[in-house]
Amino acid sequence: MTAGRRLLYLSLETPREGQATYTHVHEIIRGLRKIGWTVDLRATSRGGASSGSSYVARLMDYVRVQWQAARRLKQYDAVFMRAHFAAMPLSAWASLRGVPVFQEINGLPADILVTYRWLRWIGPLIRWFYRMQMQMAAHVFVVTEGLRSWALAEAGHDRVSVVTNGADTDLFTPEGQRPAEPERYIAFVGGLTAWHGIATMIAATREPAWPEGVELVIIGDGVERDRLKDAAAHPRVRWLGRRPPKEVASYLRGAVAALSVTEDSAGHLKTGVAPLKLFEAMASGAPVIVTDLPFQGDVVREHETGIVIPMTSPAALAAATATLAEDADLARRRGRNGRSYVERYASWQSRAEEISVVLARRIGLST
Repeated sequence: MTAGRRLLYLSLETPREGQATYTHVHEIIRGLRKIGWTVDLRATSRGGASSGSSYVARLMDYVRVQWQAARRLKQYDAVFMRAHFAAMPLSAWASLRGVPVFQEINGLPADILVTYRWLRWIGPLIRWFYRMQMQMAAHVFVVTEGLRSWALAEAGHDRVSVVTNGADTDLFTPEGQRPAEPERYIAFVGGLTAWHGIATMIAATREPAWPEGVELVIIGDGVERDRLKDAAAHPRVRWLGRRPPKEVASYLRGAVAALSVTEDSAGHLKTGVAPLKLFEAMASGAPVIVTDLPFQGDVVREHETGIVIPMTSPAALAAATATLAEDADLARRRGRNGRSYVERYASWQSRAEEISVVLARRIGLST
């Protein structure tokens, strides 16, 4: 291993190919390795609502991965964690052993309580686990300025910085293969979770303003999949399940528009959202339709990469779809602006370099 740059990356959120977690984890690791870090990934294999595993099996998976990591802790100079309430044991053990822990936070603890409502009875304990891990952390990385403000208050220190999501600008590009069918469509790529607006998307296809000949293509899986199982009930909707990254890229570059219509039904997104789907769609040259939440709404407005709509409004989504479907010049301009934004500000390598600078400084290495 490279002396001084040996990193253990822990992800209790199982990174499955085709999901945002997989992309984020592996892109950051790849970028850090290019810079000269030795990174070992320790990840669960049974996590997530779509895994089919029992909760007992997932709990045992958490224990197994952290036990294996703890036994090898002395081999590393630092631990980088994708924040998870169940990572408290390794976080505490590393801190006791003097191994700096870096926390990467992509959302509020309330996110998990929206997806897994039965956990609300231990909500205070989950929030305490997050808070304690942030307080012990050598540094905390967050994806939006709103999350930074929250983390500063929770952690009680100023070792917090914003490193948002990115895109693979070689894979997600406007040039390349496109799907043969459907001919015209808008695309959603992501987890089928309670806050991703699946019901709103479906309802929008039934609105009078929805343009003729345009379908809604949904790529992904998750707890909301039951809404999509009856294809006959949604004649303008195609659910493709999970697809490999190359196929996702082809659908994005061929889309009339791409969607990030996240909905804040429980106040858990008030700190903003910076979803992977937004960056990958813009990198692909697709104009985006996004809901009016901090960060994603700000980026789309400031850089004119698409259209911002209110949350939970099928009529607004249908109207935005019609605007981009009927004005090809506008759609192309917004798509080009999105590609330019990602090239300038949001490649994965630039994200890894931002993280590397902080890691090296906190560990005491020269950058």
